[in-house]
Amino acid sequence: MGGLCAYPGTAFAAGEKDKEALKLHDQAMDEDYLAVEFDKAEKKLKDALKKCGDDGCSPKVLGKLHIALGTVYGGSNKLDKAKEEFVEALKVDPNAALLESFTTPELTKAFEEAKKQAKPSKPSGPSKPPPGGEDGGEDGGEKPGGDLEHTPIAEQAVNTPVPVYLEVGEDVTVEKATLRYKPFGATKWTSLEMQRVGKGWGVEIPCADVTTTGDIKYYIVVTDDSGEQLKAGSQKDPYRVPIKRELEGDEPSLPGKKPPRECKAKEDCPPGLPGCEKTSKEEKRGEKGWGATCEADQECQAGLICQNGQCEEGKREGDETGPQPAGKGKKNIIGVGGQLDLMLISSAENVCSGSNDAYYCFYPGSSDRFFGDPIAAQGTNGIQGGFAPAGGRVFASYDRELVTLGSGALGLGARFGVSFGGHPSSDQQPPNSLHPSMSGFPPIHAEARAWYSFMGSQFEQGQVRPFGFLGVGFAKVSAAVPVTVCDKLQKNGEDKIDPSDDSCPGSTPAVSRDLDAYQISGLNFVSLGAGATYAFTPNFGLTAEVKAMFMVTTFAVVIAPSIGPVFAF
Repeated sequence: MGGLCAYPGTAFAAGEKDKEALKLHDQAMDEDYLAVEFDKAEKKLKDALKKCGDDGCSPKVLGKLHIALGTVYGGSNKLDKAKEEFVEALKVDPNAALLESFTTPELTKAFEEAKKQAKPSKPSGPSKPPPGGEDGGEDGGEKPGGDLEHTPIAEQAVNTPVPVYLEVGEDVTVEKATLRYKPFGATKWTSLEMQRVGKGWGVEIPCADVTTTGDIKYYIVVTDDSGEQLKAGSQKDPYRVPIKRELEGDEPSLPGKKPPRECKAKEDCPPGLPGCEKTSKEEKRGEKGWGATCEADQECQAGLICQNGQCEEGKREGDETGPQPAGKGKKNIIGVGGQLDLMLISSAENVCSGSNDAYYCFYPGSSDRFFGDPIAAQGTNGIQGGFAPAGGRVFASYDRELVTLGSGALGLGARFGVSFGGHPSSDQQPPNSLHPSMSGFPPIHAEARAWYSFMGSQFEQGQVRPFGFLGVGFAKVSAAVPVTVCDKLQKNGEDKIDPSDDSCPGSTPAVSRDLDAYQISGLNFVSLGAGATYAFTPNFGLTAEVKAMFMVTTFAVVIAPSIGPVFAF
């Protein structure tokens, strides 16, 4: 269990502003400088020097601040200013030295020139060290310096992630824990965000940085809820983990986790060997270990999945524990869309006689319904089946991703809208009409569905996500085909025609009429379909789909393509 190391009561005698100045120094170099935000680093260091004033900080801390400011100027390629800061550093502290981890040949040359120019303005005798040791809280003692206790693993094998674990005392509320490490032979430090593991914080240094024998150096920076930074180790006095060809002891691991798997070097790794890169027929996996940030499973080592933006233990296919929590993409999708309907009309006879309640006939181009009494004449009052336009509908949609299942995601959705087109409104029919009255139904469309996105979350920026769905709902769909009848009644549906108007074969006087026969289906349906979503931005995309609507209780099949913009959150 880690805890805070107490500072001696007389620690500030050498400089009452040392601690505040060093805090700004650490933020500038460990955060802003590493993030290449030189302007922010410069401002913090200048603020630290202002806090020190003429006598608020010890010579050791003043020298450290000037060295850091010169290093920042060097990063901005302002070498003249860098040399000026080095001169100031050497004047106040002749023992000032460059920061090892940030040194470049240009800075070394500027520092050597500064040594020749500097003339100490204060005695160079020993001074009392600032809090935490001579390096202002970074060095001190036989163990790596810092505020927190930490025990590194004894060793690790080459090409195997290095687990790092830290427990912090209960008196510290941790907002963030960051591991900063430098592989053997590297010149720069790399940062990894640590994740909650049991009672502490942990992460694995990826095997891409453990490719050779030698020591990996690291230290840990913990930020508490007040913004104060505490350290285990430091850049000048880091922890070290020997990387060996073979381990002498047990395989190290994070608490409650399996030991990390070895990642074989590609040149020594024939396809198919466990731990090696797989062939093009198999899923390729990356080298990121547990706790590393990720966007897809393929970035993580075998045995890990990308869950909530980081590599975690788990599996997708064949997971005996069932569905996993929802994946990385957006979980809520709302949208609007337009749908066209094509109805597969069935072949039928006597469609305009009023005996088939699935068919209603109208005079073309009007809302005048046919109420006549057709006679039986060959080639009339019957239709051939086929597809016909059936209007369309506009709708609003909402979809919610629930869980990841296998390699995809499962969710629920709803659609609600209004329809247009279809059959005309019916005029009032004659009192003694042979035809049934048309049941009224508002032109609405309502649908509930379950869907499955085959390649992960349905909405992820820059990704096409195909999906399939099954739904139920209620709506009315109608489409028309032309039909000819021989009617023995006048248009009013009551009076017989004049025999002189007879234009049909047979002994019964009848007049030939051209009509539109509408097949009306519904009011319920089952839908089955597929589509795809493409996300242009993290929150905006386009969805297109095609579905088949099986209408009941008056049966018909409707093919309905639709498209529309969607918005995710």
